[in-house]
Amino acid sequence: MSGHGETDWSIRLARAGDADALPAIERAAATMFERIEPLRHIAAQEPIPAERLRRYIARGHCLVAVADTGTPVGFIATEPFGRELHVWELSVHPDWQGRGIGAALLRGCIIDAGNSGFTAITLTTFDEVPWNAPFYRRLGFVDRDSADNARLAQELAREEAHGMPPGSRVAMVRDLP
Repeated sequence: MSGHGETDWSIRLARAGDADALPAIERAAATMFERIEPLRHIAAQEPIPAERLRRYIARGHCLVAVADTGTPVGFIATEPFGRELHVWELSVHPDWQGRGIGAALLRGCIIDAGNSGFTAITLTTFDEVPWNAPFYRRLGFVDRDSADNARLAQELAREEAHGMPPGSRVAMVRDLP
């Protein structure tokens, strides 16, 4: 799957050999939070470990964007919870942002999830950060009151307990046909 028009990247299922490169992409993408004073600490947080990513990859729950050279430049990692597929991470290296890669990864995930019988895709993200909740809203995600989903409520509470500013995060859902 490629982006629109002429591109120098494509999307594919992640392979075990990709796992070691993905934490560096997440770490680089997190540097964008250095611009937002109350969220600067996000840039220093540890990315998803390669070993955990290998588990997602082995189960077919990780897509990567790769440059024409074969080098990974972005990824989305997900995990099933019943008939919902939860997005743990969507990251694109800053050098590759602005090319539609994040949207292509998410659209690929939506197609795969629908074809696999999932009823919804869920995630938690920053409500006010332009490349977070507003991005997902443009792609069909809607805010979900955490009282309506115990799993998402627990995830938001866990995030707050690990240093996320209170009230800064939102649970989102995209129902699948």
